[in-house]
Amino acid sequence: MNPLSIDLNDLYLFHQVVERHGFTAAGDALGIPKSRISRRITQLEARLGSRLLQRTSRRMSLTDAGQELYRHCVAMVAEAQAGEDAVRKRLDQPTGVVRVSLPVAIADIVLAKLLPRFMQIYPKVRLMVQASNRSVDLIEENIDVVVRGLGAAQESSSLIQANLCSVRWALVVSPSYLAQAGSIDNLESLAKADTLLYGSINEAEAAWRLLGQDDARHHIPVSKLRLQTDNLSMLKEATLAGMGVSGLPLYACTAELAAGTLKVVLPEWRPRAGHLVVLFPSRRGLALAVRAFVDFLKSELPGLLEFE
Repeated sequence: MNPLSIDLNDLYLFHQVVERHGFTAAGDALGIPKSRISRRITQLEARLGSRLLQRTSRRMSLTDAGQELYRHCVAMVAEAQAGEDAVRKRLDQPTGVVRVSLPVAIADIVLAKLLPRFMQIYPKVRLMVQASNRSVDLIEENIDVVVRGLGAAQESSSLIQANLCSVRWALVVSPSYLAQAGSIDNLESLAKADTLLYGSINEAEAAWRLLGQDDARHHIPVSKLRLQTDNLSMLKEATLAGMGVSGLPLYACTAELAAGTLKVVLPEWRPRAGHLVVLFPSRRGLALAVRAFVDFLKSELPGLLEFE
């Protein structure tokens, strides 16, 4: 790109001299010595190879070239002011695009209830939502915000991680399965039950990794794996169909638990810690729209995921 042959500041000084009808008034308004402004205008005329102002001891007037340049300077200053106003308005009110990656279950079950309200509150923000459970590279894929379970792979240690909320998980089963296979009232009976496991199909070992009170942990290899998937909707439907025992977040099966079509077993054990975190590249220079979305999630998501 070829640089401009003239300094835009000189054009602004010229504009101010014409607007204020003289060097003295322009200098007073800008806090610049009159002699400096006069020197800069002289240099501008030399670069353009044309006289812009006719100056006498009593009056100042524009030449034809000066009048032509002044019209362009008026447009230049107006556009600059419009650009500054546009940027300041962006700072005053969130606007622009926010690119978000969410776990499939959160996108399908929860945020369908939240996103419309966010979009009503911030009508100038446009959301682009990716529903995925895979690890994402925020920088490479141009993602602003990622929501994941605590412990999910994090591509860069430079990412900012903030706690979002906790989600209660439980072992659930349908009454029809219990009627067929018998009660599940201890870890031994869980080990023998048909298992519907939430997780990636690439996990090396199929096992229950249970969390109990006082940070107790228990590892149970799965002997009768019927289904393994990272899709909670599929997992819930299989559980409702009586195919076995699964671990589900309670927000995903509130209605089914209330209706009795699903039942919690071994309530003292849970299959996951259920901590959600939000990841973004850096707090420095975080766009106002991105900050608004993160703050909205922190404020609204915990209440929506509560289960009594």
